[in-house]
Formats: sequence, structure tokens, C-alpha cells
Amino acid sequence: MAARPGEELVATLFADLHYYYGSPTAKPPHHRFDKGSYVYLFENASQRRARIEVANNAGTPEQDAFNGHLDGAHVQYSYKHSTLITLTVDGPSQTYAHAPTDSQEWHLPTFDPKNDRKYMYKLHTVDIYFWTKEDALQFLNGVRRVLPQQQVAVLDEPVAPPPHQNEMSPVVQQLENVAITDPSYQQGRTRDSRTAAAPSFPGPPGPPISATPQSQEASNFAPMAYNPAAPAAPEVIQHRVKTPPPEDGAGNPLVAAATSDQGQTYGVPFQNPGGFSGPPQAAPQQS
Repeated sequence: MAARPGEELVATLFADLHYYYGSPTAKPPHHRFDKGSYVYLFENASQRRARIEVANNAGTPEQDAFNGHLDGAHVQYSYKHSTLITLTVDGPSQTYAHAPTDSQEWHLPTFDPKNDRKYMYKLHTVDIYFWTKEDALQFLNGVRRVLPQQQVAVLDEPVAPPPHQNEMSPVVQQLENVAITDPSYQQGRTRDSRTAAAPSFPGPPGPPISATPQSQEASNFAPMAYNPAAPAAPEVIQHRVKTPPPEDGAGNPLVAAATSDQGQTYGVPFQNPGGFSGPPQAAPQQS
């Protein structure tokens, strides 16, 4: 299939086609079905026209083909059947911007209703079952670029999701509006926060005031900053007062020491008990 002058081949696709030579609702239907056909879509951008060519049973003795402009055709697509596109050759408008010049357009040979002989019958409706959803959308988008809107019907098209702002709850939207419009939020405060002055703490005490003038060095004295990591000041060592020794007494020294420690007095010194006579003494010798 070759492009004609001014045309451009925009799609080469594979599909299974169901041809109707009369109304699809006729009983019995006069129809034909072919699988694995080539579908070619041509566009003429300057004339805003589209043309379709289909080759059935390519490379076999039963090979045949047809072509036709979509000037008066009606194209229907539904997202519920994502691979099917239905072409009605003579659409309901019956308006042709360009008069057909080829009397064999949209004609495809098939047997007569009695299946006696083959004749060239004009097609009424063509159901194109593309092999993939992407192929169907490629064909549909190519047709929509050049055909008027009233000739293309897209059913069950998914609705675009609403913007992100509409998905948010009213509470979140209100908080965002307050954060934008309320100047207190921009200054780092909430609406309910109270403006209170920061507590001030007195500085370190200065040097004591004295009646006598001080030197320049004393006036420039600045206390050292408090360092919590500094070690504690050493503990002041206080020496115990030594206990004086007891006074020497005339009596027993143990009694004197006890009297000094316990504050008691003993009037009578300890004496050895009597009742026993001393050892005999030797008599003096006479000369």
C-alpha cells in the first residue's frame, strides 16, 4: 500500500476485522470475518483528510483489499472495549467535504447471501479489533487529528482526576489559608499564642562599692564566667585542737587522768588495805 500525493503513512497495525454489508442488526446478517489483517492509516494534513487501507489474507491465494476515505464515515470508540473501533461508512451526517472520486472505495468482494457467487459489495460497517489497546488508541488519535469532532465519538472516557487542592479536606485548606494570610504565622507565632516579654535575669554582681578609691586594675576587674564543667573548690581543712595533757598530781596519776577526762574528783587517794603486818625487820646489832 503506497501513499498518494500529499498523504503520509501514520500507522501500520494488525487487527481482526468483522465486515457488515448491511445493518449489523439484520437477520440473517450479511457479513464476513477476517483475522490477522494489515490496517494502514494515511493522513493528508493540508486537506485534513484521512484514508484507510486494509489487506486481508496477505500472501495467500485468497488475498484481497479495500480502501476508503473517512470524509463521511463515523468513528466510534469505547474505553470499556479498549481494542475495538467501529467504522460506519455512511455516517449519520452524510456530509462530504470532498466528493468521492473512486467508485470502488469501501467495496470488498464476498459471497452473496445465498453463498453462490462472489460480488463486490459496498461495506456498511466495519468492526476493527486491534491486537493491543495501544494500537487502537494510536489509530483513534490519528483520526481525531484531522476529522471534525462530530464524526468521532469516544464513549466512557475516564474523567481526569481533580486538582490536588480539591482532594484536601476543608480543615487542611483552612489551615493553609490561615498560614498564608495571618501575619502572626509568618513571624513564627500562632494565632492563640500570647505575646509576653522574655524574662530577664540580673547580671552577675559587680564589685563592692568602697569609700576609698580603687586602682585602675580593680575597676577593670570582670568576674570569670561560670563554667559548670569546672571542678569543685577544695574543701577547707580545719585542724583539730589538741587536747592538753592532764596536770601531774600528787596522788595516783591514773586518778588524775580520769578526773581530767570525766570531770570527777576523788577526795581520798587509793590506799592499800590494812590488816597485814609488814615483813619482820632485822634487829639492830650491838657493838
